[in-house]
Amino acid sequence: MQNYLFKLKFKGPTHFGDTGIDLENVSERVTSDTLFSALVNTIKIIEGKDAAADFVNQFLVDPPFLLSSLFVYYKNNFFLPRPLTDLYIQDEYKANMGKELKKLSWITAENFYKWINNDVNGDDLKNMVDEQEKYKEAFIKEVRPRVSLDRISQGSNIYHCGYVYFKEDAGLYGLVMFKKIDTLGYFQKILENLGEIGLGGEKTYGAGMFKVSSLEQVDNVFKKVLTCSSPYSILLSLYHPSENEVFSLQDKLIAYNILRKKGWITTGRNTLTLKRKSVGFITEGSVILGNLKGCLVDVTPDSIPSKTLNHNIYRYGYAFVVPLGGVNGQ
Repeated sequence: MQNYLFKLKFKGPTHFGDTGIDLENVSERVTSDTLFSALVNTIKIIEGKDAAADFVNQFLVDPPFLLSSLFVYYKNNFFLPRPLTDLYIQDEYKANMGKELKKLSWITAENFYKWINNDVNGDDLKNMVDEQEKYKEAFIKEVRPRVSLDRISQGSNIYHCGYVYFKEDAGLYGLVMFKKIDTLGYFQKILENLGEIGLGGEKTYGAGMFKVSSLEQVDNVFKKVLTCSSPYSILLSLYHPSENEVFSLQDKLIAYNILRKKGWITTGRNTLTLKRKSVGFITEGSVILGNLKGCLVDVTPDSIPSKTLNHNIYRYGYAFVVPLGGVNGQ
């Protein structure tokens, strides 16, 4: 396995859909299932449907690489989700900073490494609280009014759409673990093509376009994060269990959240008037026992109008995990 980190520098606003009414709710980051679907659609646009099908089939059999979700970076700070367990945080810190600990969502990679190796003191926790403000400084959220016209009556209707603008020295980054290093060049090519097409929604308005500012083998703190040793692991991607993992999953979930996702089907450049099946995921930051695998989960609708869709729809649910050394005292 070879681990790489890639950074995306956005050329303008982004629109990454979040749960809510209409289009006003947006997220500043991208989950692993959304990133994978965007890569598949990019392949279909650039190389055709057969190439996209071949790419998906590889992941159905044995993924050539694993993806994390995309997280925020700002200057030299790379943010990661706060692990959902604090079993090994000292009781005195929990007593004095219990409310602050509950509010922690994102911590820098350096403090993440301290957390997973049971090396957190009071000053570190105070720094983690301050980091929440640094995280918010990386981007600005904006809601714009829009007007739509009825095709028949030409009547107008006002709605609102949300956008995220990243600061000049901010953007998103991800981790990719190559099982087959000869796929590195192809991954970079597709990622660069995705940057020209745009990631997320509102691409008609120029949203989501980016430049791949780096794709390099992990070093420094990320190398240490990925090479800890522990029977426990933390998810840095969404995870959906494969069929043979379902029955043992309850015994392996130590601390976790669940996210249910649904939405319209996009294939290539076309968004269809079909919704994919709703599916649940274990979220980033969740702590598990062992190294779960995951799968591509089939979310193809049960009922499809004739000539609307000629292939199955999958969501990416493979687990990208890092060891949690602190749980067992390492």
